[in-house]
Formats: sequence, C-alpha cells, structure tokens
Amino acid sequence: MKFLVLCGDGMADFPLAELGGKTPLEMSNTPAMDAVAQTGIVGLFCPIPEDLSPGSDIGNLSLFGYDPHTTYPGRAPLEAARQGISLRSDQVVFRCNLVTLQDGVMASFTSGHISTEQARVLINALNEAFASDGVQFHCGVSYRHLAVVSARDCTIDAFLNTKCTPPHDISDKPYAPHLPQGPAGAGLQRLMEKSRGVLSTHPVNEERRRAGLPPATSIWLWGQGKSAEMESYQQRFGLTGTVISAVDLVKGIGVCAGLNIVDVPGATGYLDTNYAGKVEAALAALETQDFVYLHVEAPDETAHEGRIDLKIKAIEQFDRHVVTPCLEYARRRGDCRIFIAPDHITAISTKTHAHGPVPFVAWGPGVDLGCSCVYSESAGRASGILVRQGHRLVPHLLTTAHVTVDSLRFLDDSYASAVNLCASS
Repeated sequence: MKFLVLCGDGMADFPLAELGGKTPLEMSNTPAMDAVAQTGIVGLFCPIPEDLSPGSDIGNLSLFGYDPHTTYPGRAPLEAARQGISLRSDQVVFRCNLVTLQDGVMASFTSGHISTEQARVLINALNEAFASDGVQFHCGVSYRHLAVVSARDCTIDAFLNTKCTPPHDISDKPYAPHLPQGPAGAGLQRLMEKSRGVLSTHPVNEERRRAGLPPATSIWLWGQGKSAEMESYQQRFGLTGTVISAVDLVKGIGVCAGLNIVDVPGATGYLDTNYAGKVEAALAALETQDFVYLHVEAPDETAHEGRIDLKIKAIEQFDRHVVTPCLEYARRRGDCRIFIAPDHITAISTKTHAHGPVPFVAWGPGVDLGCSCVYSESAGRASGILVRQGHRLVPHLLTTAHVTVDSLRFLDDSYASAVNLCASS
C-alpha cells in the first residue's frame, strides 16, 4: 500500500460575514477534493490540543502522527534539524523572522515575503555584526531563519522559560507588549534592537524601499528550544517515505522522522510556488517508497494577510495543481490511500492561527464510503466524526486494513468511553 498525505496549511477557517456565513473553503471551487470526499470518508479532527499554542509546528507534528505533548521540542529545533545544525549543551536555537516594524506596529512579519536571495545578504550582514555576541544566524527560506544563541549571561533554562510571541500572532498590532518577557527577555530584546541598527540602512533595504517594498527592519526571535529527537517512521510503522515542502519546519519534522527530503526548485511557500515540481517529486517518490507528505503553505500565508480573495485562490490552486494530479495518479495505481487536511485553522478575521476542529478526508483501498458530497468544514460537522486526539488519525490510516466511519469515531477515547458506558447501563 502507498500513502499520500496532502496538507493545505491553514486551509480551514471560520464562517465569514463577507462570504454570507461561509468559510473560504466552502466558497472555493474544489472539484478534486469534492471527488475525493464523494468516494471517501470526511470528518473533523483536532490537530492542535487545547492546552498547546496553535501553530504549524504542533499541527504538522499531529498530521505526521506524533503526539505533540510528548514529542514537541519547540519550533526552532525542528527547523534546525532540517538545516543539520548541531547544538552544544550551552546553546539554544531560536526561530528568527526578518520583520518590518513601522510606527510601533508589526507591519509585516514576512518583510513583504522578502526573497531568499535578499534575505541571505542580510543574514550575512547580521553574522558579521553579531560575531562577538555569541549569536550565529542561519539562512532559511524567504523571511524564515534561525539564530543559535550561546548561554553567557544567563542559563539555558532562562532562555527556555522566556516568553517569545510568534510575530504572525501580532500582525498590524503594537509590537512592544509582545517583546520577549521573562528571565532572558532583556538580553533578547537587546539583540533585536541591535539588529535594527544593522538592517535599517543596509543597501538591500534601501533597494526595497525604492521598489516600494517593505524593508526588513529587525529580527524577531521566538520558538526557542534545544535539540529535537523523535522515533522514526521506519521504527514506528516499518515505512520508508519522503517529505516535500517549501518550509524548513515541515522538512525538519521529516528529518526527525527519518524520512527523505526533496528540495524542489521554485518552491517558495506562497502562491507562486512550483506546484508542478512538487507533485512530480511526490509521485516519483511513491514509485520507490511507501509514504509521501506533500505540504503547501500558501493558504496559511494568504490568511495571515487577511486576504479572503487570495486565500480562496490558494485553496483552488491546491485543488487544481496538487489534488487533481495526485488523485489521477492514485486511481491509476489502485493501491494508494490519500489523506487531505489542513494542520490548523488560520482565521482571516484575526490573521493568525486558532484552536478548533478542521476537516479531513480519507480515500483509497480499504477506506469505506462516507456520506459527504463535498470537502468542507460543514461537511465534516455533518459526518458525526470528531477525532479529538488528532495525532492518532494518520497512524490509523497507515496501519488499519479497513478504515470505517466507526473505526474513526472510536479513535476518540471520550467518544468510545461514552458509547461503552451507554451500552453497559
């Protein structure tokens, strides 16, 4: 059996008045996902536990089938794993965004989706400026980078116990109340302030200003942690596999899971990503391996911008350019299961992530027929399936010969306990 997980990051949302009480997913034209729904099982699951912060790190861990409560090391360590960064015992790694701070507000947590080429020049300049500060910057993709900080004036625990706010949670809001707070907060704030002096007049930013683009005015440190360790897919399921994504976070989870990573040229994490190249790489990997995780970031990014029109465009591109060819391939093979889901809600109304159930659809050999004609949040609610422990869903698909509505319902312990209690009373 072959297994293909298709993640439309942040694809789920809440009903919007601007859309007549519908969600962007419900308003999108998605014939391929609807076709999967018509011959598969649609339901809801909770990728983000209520006691953990909603984010792509937690959500993607759940989608890979790992319990975030026992495996989550912090966001930055997952990205560091992708970059092959080894941490000493006296070092902590932080996610480091290049951001635009303007008039006291987080004007852009992506610096206007700065290109990787321009970002690399800025990261090199930061490394020169911070050479004596015990900080080493590592370039990622676009605005997403890492900073490895050595413990000098404080302990590792001080870094780990400092509250650092994800910048995408404060889009268009005053940033000062959300600067790092806690035992290492003052030191981290000094590093962020120093970066502003390095970046403010850098030629790359002058060039961006002349082009009418947001300059990268500061670093923003968050998502800190130590080294990540997880049980591999080979150990857990006896499966080989590949991960395809534009972002180091998802690739890093793949590295920790012992999966192969394919870097697709032109994969940007936005609407202009190389969809065809990602699908081609995914289907090629399935020819020789058991499992592929194909991740598309654009629905999340456009929701962070608060753009309903662009989020709908991103969902429709995901359906047309990813789901359609993958479904055609799976139909030809006849031995491939497909699982489609977002990793969390990214709400247009708040421009950030949120807790709550999101829709999934499972399809393929051994998967029963459900009762849905479309793939959407409302279809998921109508199914009566709610898997509260979301990390159990993909392992069920990977290890269960016959996936039924009842088998999915009984994945949720509270549901199963209630049914058993009623049966015995």
